[in-house]
Amino acid sequence: MSKIKIGIVGKILEGDERGFFVKVIDDSEATGGYLILTSEEKSFRPGFDGWVENWEDLEGYFQEANWKIAWLSV
Repeated sequence: MSKIKIGIVGKILEGDERGFFVKVIDDSEATGGYLILTSEEKSFRPGFDGWVENWEDLEGYFQEANWKIAWLSV
């Protein structure tokens, strides 16, 4: 599994939604958790939003999806 990066767009190379882009947003101030956005477009008009309560759940989300991510910027 690739190290999860917050606020950075990545391309899903393996696993569910292969070929899509993903971005994780720290939403702790509003909801207390993390938003997981996926999109077919790099410009990021989100196609799906997921939410998890904490970092451990975020890691579990990535593991369950079997994602290997190429992060596009730092």
